Amino acid sequence: MESIIKFFDPDKAIVLAFLIITLIVGIIAGRDIKNIKDYTIANKSYSTPVLALTLLATMIGGGTTTGDTAQFFQDGLVYLIPSLAIPIAIFLAAKYIAPKFDNRFDGMISVSDIIKYFYGVKAEVFSGLVGYAVCLGVLGVQFTALGSLMASFLSINYSTAIYTACSLIVCYSTFGGIKSVTMTDVLQFAILIVVIPLVASVAITEVGGLAKVFSNPNLTYHFHILSHPKFDEYIALFLFMVIPLVIFQPHLIQRYLMAQNHNQLSRITYIYSFLSFALIFIVVCMAFSALKLFPNIEPKAVIPTIIDNLLPPFMKGVAISGMIAVIMSTADSSLNSAGILIAHNVFPEKYFNTEIGKLNLMKVSTLITGALGIFISLQNYNIVSLLVITSLLLVSSIGIPLLFGLLKFKVSKESFWVCNLVSIMSFLVTEAIGLQDFSIPIIIALLGFIGFISTHIIQNRCIAFVGSKVPDKKKNIKFNNMQLVKIISKYLPTPKNIYQYSNDKVKRYGANYLMFGIFCCINYVVPYFMWTYQEPTHYLIMLELRIFAGMLCVGLLMKDYWPEKLKHYFPLYWHFTLMYCLPFVTTVMLIILEAHYEWLINLTLSIMLLTMLVDWLSFILISLAGMLFGFLFYELVIGDAILPADFETIYLSIYVCLFASLIGILFARPKELNSEEKLEAMQLFGGAIAHEVKTPLATINMGAQYISLLAQKVMDKKQAISSIAEKDNALKALQETCILLKKASIEGISTVDRLLTSLKAMVIAQDKDEYSIKECLEETIKDFMVSTESLGKVNINIENDIIFYGSKHYIKHVLYNLFSNALKHGGSNVEIDIWSEDHKLYFKDYGKGISKEDLPHIFERFYTKSSKGTGIGLSFCKMVMEEMGGALECRSELGKYTEFILKFA
Repeated sequence: MESIIKFFDPDKAIVLAFLIITLIVGIIAGRDIKNIKDYTIANKSYSTPVLALTLLATMIGGGTTTGDTAQFFQDGLVYLIPSLAIPIAIFLAAKYIAPKFDNRFDGMISVSDIIKYFYGVKAEVFSGLVGYAVCLGVLGVQFTALGSLMASFLSINYSTAIYTACSLIVCYSTFGGIKSVTMTDVLQFAILIVVIPLVASVAITEVGGLAKVFSNPNLTYHFHILSHPKFDEYIALFLFMVIPLVIFQPHLIQRYLMAQNHNQLSRITYIYSFLSFALIFIVVCMAFSALKLFPNIEPKAVIPTIIDNLLPPFMKGVAISGMIAVIMSTADSSLNSAGILIAHNVFPEKYFNTEIGKLNLMKVSTLITGALGIFISLQNYNIVSLLVITSLLLVSSIGIPLLFGLLKFKVSKESFWVCNLVSIMSFLVTEAIGLQDFSIPIIIALLGFIGFISTHIIQNRCIAFVGSKVPDKKKNIKFNNMQLVKIISKYLPTPKNIYQYSNDKVKRYGANYLMFGIFCCINYVVPYFMWTYQEPTHYLIMLELRIFAGMLCVGLLMKDYWPEKLKHYFPLYWHFTLMYCLPFVTTVMLIILEAHYEWLINLTLSIMLLTMLVDWLSFILISLAGMLFGFLFYELVIGDAILPADFETIYLSIYVCLFASLIGILFARPKELNSEEKLEAMQLFGGAIAHEVKTPLATINMGAQYISLLAQKVMDKKQAISSIAEKDNALKALQETCILLKKASIEGISTVDRLLTSLKAMVIAQDKDEYSIKECLEETIKDFMVSTESLGKVNINIENDIIFYGSKHYIKHVLYNLFSNALKHGGSNVEIDIWSEDHKLYFKDYGKGISKEDLPHIFERFYTKSSKGTGIGLSFCKMVMEEMGGALECRSELGKYTEFILKFA
């Protein structure tokens, strides 16, 4: 009986259920793998929430939870310095790196593909080998941690734990590729996002609340920062880690390549950056709670000890599943990336030419890599040193080169190899002389960085970017002091700059002054009848502040009756009123009433209201100015400001400010930004329509004037038509004019129709069926000739007709757009070649061509460098092809040709 009870232990049952569900989800998600893109980047089919969850699950590994908790437990708050570097680096990556992932990298499936784009095939193979070694090392570490965790908590043999859990990961990762990994990551994130706060909450409650967690008299060492012996070490780590190299890991870049566009990529990176700050707070709370409850345990045992000693049955099983999920989410991502790198970037392509052959090679590579990871974890090798070496190589072979390439430096193969050579030589020298110091990895990476940039400067004679010209050696760059003064003065808060800033923001975002004025007039009266009675020491000052605020709001309501001269200053008045009524008055009242709960509620409402009324930058500036002036007002008018010193009030104030601001960011601002984007698109599209229809309308107007002139001649007796010849000429001119008007009207209608079609956000076709591309092409040329006198020289060679399933109307729109662009940029006599091959239609014109700088952006919505273009045609054309399961690609060389490839499913 005891053995049965032990076998059906609830915690073990929960862990077992989690593992089985993970396997089932992985197998189901990976059933419909059709090609390599499905296996590696899921064909860019996932939405922003799914991508964000898989990225978060991948990055929140054992090092982020167990490792960071151990460091805070051992060193205290000084470890905040390097910890905060990661979310800052991720934020910088979201702002400056993610937007650079544009159409240049369409079709790429690994980080080494990007290296190949910048530095060539040899660099691709080298980075593929290094990336594989790093992924294998990470996999071995994660498998070892997973085996130890399961063996410890479930009281089973270490080898059994390894074979059970790790084989499961290898199974679904090999079978379903990135689709299986992504969906299991989502499941694992759902578990760990519950478990980590749960463990922290239980520990904090056991201690007696946050106030007692951070008020332990035995923790004075853990509160030292500036005087801590590791302060210098952690500052150096911060300066190194704050550079956004952390994202250039193979499995993270693979997530980036899964994104549909750079906007989606920026959003998910920002999400991770903000959540990282919350995760750091949770980790600190767990570490300091453990210091209070279990001061003598090993640092790495903090989370296991909390789970084992504080959680009841069932909850313990959920918590163990969460810790397993943390490890699995990193392990399966590393395994998937390793298999792709070795099969796709290292193994010669000539041995596997078919799609199925390459796909099977990737699966076999993933399986073998998983087996190697299991073998490493069973041998108990000390692979930490190997992981350090490969990680250093990863920085020099992938991190630094990608950073420069993405930032559009003029990179070269020589820079890549010098960077790696310097890094390797530096490592060998430090190992040979036996240097063991925390700064060694930083120095090696820094020397690699110097090697790269030095080679770049020697080759280009300056820091050169793509598209920039190499300067003449004889010319020296001179910087005028007056120019520097002008640049600085542009950002100083002078009256002129403040007025201009305020005016620009109101023009862009508007001012909801009427509703705000009414709301505040009511808000400053009603609370007197609903608040609890108090005896404030400065009642008259409070009353005067409210009266003045009410007067300012009345000024808003009377805005339409202002003198015309004063209306120019309304934006300033509007922003001043917001600053005074919300942050200024709230700050003063909060200090006077010693952060009473009712004014904390008022603070929350003020923050949320301000986020809804102004843009985010104005919110920050107005909030900071209001709080500063409020504090100074209290100091100058009332006396020394005595701020609450108790932990509960400080914590509640920070909590209120943080979450009220987050509510504004997450819910109010996105809606406004979406409205702004739509407004800008409407304005751009309105201008495009006006530009496109101006020519046919001008033709119609000219024709109408000519008809009017002819009619006037017929009606005018003094200029009556006297001869038959004149009559025939007049009739012929009238007939030609009517034909011209008809042609112009067809062109105008066709242009507007094409613009409206291109503006659609999605492709919804009513005529889906099987069609012939040859027939579509012939009809398109016929339609095009109606509105165009000449189509140039068109050579059509379609020996094998392409039969596709899709919309005939939309395919004709795509072809019409390609003809239109060829004539628009290549002239009426441009030569065009059209041919088919392997279910692909090639459309090549020998016109101006497209520059390397513009080529990656031509499929972006509203991107155009031409005054005659709208920037929406090619974007919609690509959408049409992808909706049919195909693709639209472009190759071009400036001044020679432009070739579009229509790939049909």
